[in-house]
Amino acid sequence: MSKNILILTVDCWNSNIAAGSSYTYSSLFSSMCDYTISNIYTRDELPNDPCCSRYFQISENKVIKSILKRKTITGKEVVCVDRENKDNEVVVQKQKELYSKHRKHFYYLKKIIREIIWKLSHWRTDELDSFLESVKPDVVIFTMEGYIHFNRLCRYVLKKTGSKSIGYFWDDNFTYKQRRRIGYKFLRFFQRKSLKKLAKETTAFWAISPKTKEEADRFFDINCTILPKPTERELNQKFDFQNSVDNQVRMMYAGNLMIGRMDTVRAVAQAMSEINKDDIKICLDVYTATEIPVDLQKFGFGVAFHAPVSQSEVLKLQNKADVLLFAEDIVGSERKVSRLSFSTKIPDYLSSGKCILAIGDNDTAPMEYFRSERVALCAGDVVEIKEQLERIVENPQIVHEYGKRAYECAKKNHLKADVQQTIKKTIEGIL
Repeated sequence: MSKNILILTVDCWNSNIAAGSSYTYSSLFSSMCDYTISNIYTRDELPNDPCCSRYFQISENKVIKSILKRKTITGKEVVCVDRENKDNEVVVQKQKELYSKHRKHFYYLKKIIREIIWKLSHWRTDELDSFLESVKPDVVIFTMEGYIHFNRLCRYVLKKTGSKSIGYFWDDNFTYKQRRRIGYKFLRFFQRKSLKKLAKETTAFWAISPKTKEEADRFFDINCTILPKPTERELNQKFDFQNSVDNQVRMMYAGNLMIGRMDTVRAVAQAMSEINKDDIKICLDVYTATEIPVDLQKFGFGVAFHAPVSQSEVLKLQNKADVLLFAEDIVGSERKVSRLSFSTKIPDYLSSGKCILAIGDNDTAPMEYFRSERVALCAGDVVEIKEQLERIVENPQIVHEYGKRAYECAKKNHLKADVQQTIKKTIEGIL
């Protein structure tokens, strides 16, 4: 008999955005016929992912309005729209721009004000209660988020349904290690309290990586099951890891360059300028929607910037590349931000059978994973970036060696069938 699974997310399940909680859950639960999946989310877009049978939207815009107009209906059940719906794409883009804008100025003050608004607003509605009663979830699943209002929503749903639950740790929302700012520490104090309350009411836990598990287990006194992100690729391909590398080693990166990644790309470009001063031995193609500074646009020395492309096109470009660049901040104040997260890029990179050049702070889950599994050429500072690029240029065979290691790691740790078996085992265990 099919089990009813209710998944709570901040983001809307929109397949046009290959990031965020909705994308990860879609990847985890797609094609799992044993479960009927419903979703509650807190953004103003409409979902276009048929992975869920039912969606309930709590509109943050209407939550704000309900402060003054208490009868405002803040939540409603919505239907899944067509993936080619242009109007919804416009809404999604506006939402992204809005939240991106709020990150730039008075970041922590705005987050605190947001939490106060949610605290005072009218989101506990008859519509939400009716949805919960009709869904009758056997298990409620949610991310252990840094949003206090989202954690409060999760506790409310657990109280109303009396269901078993699974909390998923995939980011650092509970330590003081990411930043040093006073605003960050003030907000983090209340985030930690919020997560501790939610953890006490949660039945079981997943963690995205070994490092995330280690720190979450210690802080919350729990025992997480490691649930990595699966790769979407079929892992039965046969690669010729002996193919020759051209005179120019082709390296590529696709994705945003925020949170300090721009500085990392700049450091790579600078190292390339020294290696390529006499002849172009290695080139880098970057596909991004992030605005590129004028000095980088005109950098030359084998570095080229392009407009963003679709996920399917990214996979095609990866097949043509020799090296895939994984870039996080290594020099600025953002270098610890992603310390317990695990990028969607990682299983995609590993399953491509390509050599990975991984750049990031050594005290992060991705870098610890790359080093412990020995599946990437790793650089934790500017000096190591140049050293690893020189290794690639001087010994092209290393590209094939690390490509093979990456592919074997994907088969060992990120096979979708294995990941979904872990999901089933956890759900059966708590029921």
